[in-house]
Amino acid sequence: MRLQYKHPVVAITGSMGKSSTRMLISAGLKDYYPLQNRFNNNIRSAVYLLLCKMIRQPNFAVLEVSLNALNAVGNSSYLIKPNIAIVTGIGAAHMSTFKDILNIVEVKASIFDGLTPEGVAIINKDTLHSDILIERAKQNTSNVITYSTHDSSATICPKSIQYSKGYTVITIDFNGQKYTYRINSISDGMVENSLATFATLSHLDIPLERALENLSTFKPFEKVLNLKEVETPNYKVNLIDDTHNASLPAMINAIKAFNTQTKFFKGNKIIAIGQISDLGKHSKSLHLQLVDVLENSNADYILCMDDALKSVVTGVKSKNITWYSNRHLLEKDLLYLNKPDSLTLLKSSAGGTEFPKLAKELPEKLNKYNINNSNTSLFDGQSLNGRSYMIIDENYNVIESHNREHSGTIEGLGPIFNYLKAIDDNVSEDTIFIANWATNNKLYYEGKETTTYELMKAMLNSPMYTPSYELSKYLFENGPKRDEYINSKIEHLSLSNSVAINLTGRHTMRERQNFTVDDLFKILKAYKNTLFKFTNEIIIGRKYNSGIIKDKDKFIIFTSYPNLNEIKNKLNNK
Repeated sequence: MRLQYKHPVVAITGSMGKSSTRMLISAGLKDYYPLQNRFNNNIRSAVYLLLCKMIRQPNFAVLEVSLNALNAVGNSSYLIKPNIAIVTGIGAAHMSTFKDILNIVEVKASIFDGLTPEGVAIINKDTLHSDILIERAKQNTSNVITYSTHDSSATICPKSIQYSKGYTVITIDFNGQKYTYRINSISDGMVENSLATFATLSHLDIPLERALENLSTFKPFEKVLNLKEVETPNYKVNLIDDTHNASLPAMINAIKAFNTQTKFFKGNKIIAIGQISDLGKHSKSLHLQLVDVLENSNADYILCMDDALKSVVTGVKSKNITWYSNRHLLEKDLLYLNKPDSLTLLKSSAGGTEFPKLAKELPEKLNKYNINNSNTSLFDGQSLNGRSYMIIDENYNVIESHNREHSGTIEGLGPIFNYLKAIDDNVSEDTIFIANWATNNKLYYEGKETTTYELMKAMLNSPMYTPSYELSKYLFENGPKRDEYINSKIEHLSLSNSVAINLTGRHTMRERQNFTVDDLFKILKAYKNTLFKFTNEIIIGRKYNSGIIKDKDKFIIFTSYPNLNEIKNKLNNK
């Protein structure tokens, strides 16, 4: 079918930007109704179907070609025979499938193998290994065009790039003439894609200025750096949703795009990210490349989800950065931080993470969000919002509750899990020697003999670090064994998975912990009076008190109260 098709064929591949470039080119050619992929369906079968549709003789065919289409069962570029072949960029994607980036470069470069004798190769000079791409292209054609946002040695390099609120204006000097066009995007990557588009349109027999005007009609995918205004009951906030997909370059590009927009908004500037999936054994090293980008971002707050980002949170030193174990807790903090005229970037891969679910649900949650959202700091504010209690009778029925649905803390239950493990193991009173111990009553011991029971008691009274470490060391063979116990207990009791992020339970900005009155209620119902072997008061936290207090015929469970007397008065009906 391709041999009977006499009009220009444009083929596009790359680790990122291929869908957007295809859509930009098609927008420029919209007066000619080009044949193109539907959505980002770019695998081999979809490409072959498009080749069959060429029987209709459309004026242009613009084909997006995936790694799969180029690599599996022969190189489909020989069947496509493009007049123009484009590589938008090379990045760390599909690293679980390919042994290294050079392997990906080799496959992507194969798109040039099918070029017609007069064909044109268009290459992003700013991408990784552009030199290899250029050399490979030269083996197939003498018409090699490069583009760059800053390298003036490239064939096409903008004279100016002006970022505005929600759009970008690009000016190019080309063949002695000045061209200016607008794209409805704030992305450096989209600027690069528009340069590939310019190079393509300039090599087609069409009025170039009219085609460039048409670029202003281009609309990215809904979840590709989509800047949208969202109304809460009291004010407006702004989200940049970029959860269409992610590679390392795409993640970096999204953060840079966010930076171009922050000056247009007066409220909080927030970056919320989930993992880049499909990186295989390279995941940690590639994610760590985000550290410098985040350090130099314009964000006031950075919120990270998924295990792959734990090392990034550790690496970023100069920002308010926090790691989250689940999307629900992250969503809760995002709702709080999205104050009037705030700007939030949402970025992750489309699969392998629950982050896109958060991005999908957040606008609807913001529409209804009407909780105290004062200028109090994040953690103090969330403690205030999470202040709640339940009064439970001796049969473990709820007889009174307050703010149960918004209950929450900034501390964790780490020490309580030590205590539960000791109960489970029916630990006897053994002697333990502690090298040093800073106690709750400001006493400090160097060399102290104590007992397992004393350490267990300490777990129930806002323990300092030492007893938590010492009891854990006594109870568990190693850290992984402790984590295994906690995870099994969380699953068995159906607790929130944010209840015990660190061993001591202490609040830190970098590890977001949270438990609710319902989490404590589940523990109470499971262990009943065995919880109260040493005391009738189980207190967690220091600045904000949470816990369980037992009376003669009832219990009170509470979270985030600064004053214990207030809680005791409620228990005594004062």
